[in-house]
Amino acid sequence: MPVFYKRYVDDTLSKMPDVSSVSEFLLTLNEIHPSLSFTIELEDNGKLPSLGMVIIRNGPRLDTKVYVKPSDTGLLLHYQSHDDVRYKHSLLKTMLNRAFKLSSNWQFFHQECEHLKMVFTRLHYPKILLENTIRHFFEMKVTESNVCSKQQVSDEQDVPISIVLPFKDQKSANAVRHQLGDLSRKIDAVVQPAYTSQKIKGQFKPKEHKPPIVNQQNVVYYYKCGLCDADYVGFMSRHLHQQVEGHKRSAIGNHVKDEHGNDPETIGSNFRILKKCQSKLDCLIFEMLFIRKLQPKLNKQSDSIRAKLFI
Repeated sequence: MPVFYKRYVDDTLSKMPDVSSVSEFLLTLNEIHPSLSFTIELEDNGKLPSLGMVIIRNGPRLDTKVYVKPSDTGLLLHYQSHDDVRYKHSLLKTMLNRAFKLSSNWQFFHQECEHLKMVFTRLHYPKILLENTIRHFFEMKVTESNVCSKQQVSDEQDVPISIVLPFKDQKSANAVRHQLGDLSRKIDAVVQPAYTSQKIKGQFKPKEHKPPIVNQQNVVYYYKCGLCDADYVGFMSRHLHQQVEGHKRSAIGNHVKDEHGNDPETIGSNFRILKKCQSKLDCLIFEMLFIRKLQPKLNKQSDSIRAKLFI
């Protein structure tokens, strides 16, 4: 496998341990699919062309410069062609910028500039235009390089020291800023406050964890004992968890305690909702219907007394 592998469209640059590994890797790639056909190009005398540039092995580092194919004819936009002069000037600047981007040092960039002079001279570009454009481009890049170097040094020297403080009020903040300004002048460094404010959520207590059925109301519910066939059907017009608490001391709780010797505190997970109703009257009616259908063993009544008025 390659130690280094980068791909751009259909060109791949790889670093392999040795030539035999290259052959094995190429064979593996070509066996992936019949329609795929890969070729390789090895470095020659420490040089390898790739994506319009030449990668040059220079000891522990790699240098790059513009690559010109042996078959290149230097055919570009002729100066006497019937095109706007802006396009001709832009072409010259584009080729200079390409040379600058692909050259790893000023020596290679200078060599490519001399080559571009020769190419554009054959295309009848004025000599004064070539020299002025190259000189302006060179001066611009040197200026940018110096500005970047100075800016980097300035940034390293002027990194502010931040002190995190809680924000109280604007009057206190102004006083702290004034005091830190005096400190900055004494120690010859930029010291600035960084205030933190209390979040609104910190003023509220976290919500109490409640069982999943806590928000259920106006429901007909069903209880099934987890240790036997005992069950129960009931209704609740308020929140169901309140009814569950009450059942810990009712027939359900007594059944769990007397028949199985367990703590009634654990019965909450054995409740489920049979029907979500719109009103208390609906609860009464559906409670009666479910009692008749399921015939729960722990219910003492066979239906709802109030619901009989509507049958």
